Amino acid sequence: MASLCIAILITGCGIKVPAGYRPSQSAAPSASLIEITVNERGTPIEISGPGLYGGVISTKDMSGVVVVNAWASWCAPCREEWPILAEIQSANPTVNLLGLNEADDSDAAADFLSSQEGDWLHISDPDQSIAAKADVVQSSYLPGTVVLDKQHRIAAKFIGPINKSDLQRIIQELLAE
Repeated sequence: MASLCIAILITGCGIKVPAGYRPSQSAAPSASLIEITVNERGTPIEISGPGLYGGVISTKDMSGVVVVNAWASWCAPCREEWPILAEIQSANPTVNLLGLNEADDSDAAADFLSSQEGDWLHISDPDQSIAAKADVVQSSYLPGTVVLDKQHRIAAKFIGPINKSDLQRIIQELLAE
């Protein structure tokens, strides 16, 4: 019942909910943070794909720390965490933010971005294959965020919404490495 109400509310707000999206309390993992020590980080990863506005975007072309956030215009927690990401970008101009727009209509995504603060690159990932390959999301649950260190190894992973103080602390620690 709660899922139906959420879908009705979202639809009533003019947000397109993708076919097949059915929020479920049992399907949603608990929001959590996984931090990976320097010695336990794997090999560097590259996240790349078609830019939401054209071209190809890749972390290979970014230097330093990268925060990769998977989001969708219809995702309420994604909308709630957006101002935090904009603050993080403003407070950390040397840190790269990269958005992965998941299972979204490109027009809805563009409309959402035009109404938000912040200015970072976004990859279009309509089938969630890029996010799955990079392990950014868990069971297609949004939002999801990974933080890559200066060598582009996964140093932290947020399952569900980010926590501003944790993300800022992680960024500062990675910048100091």
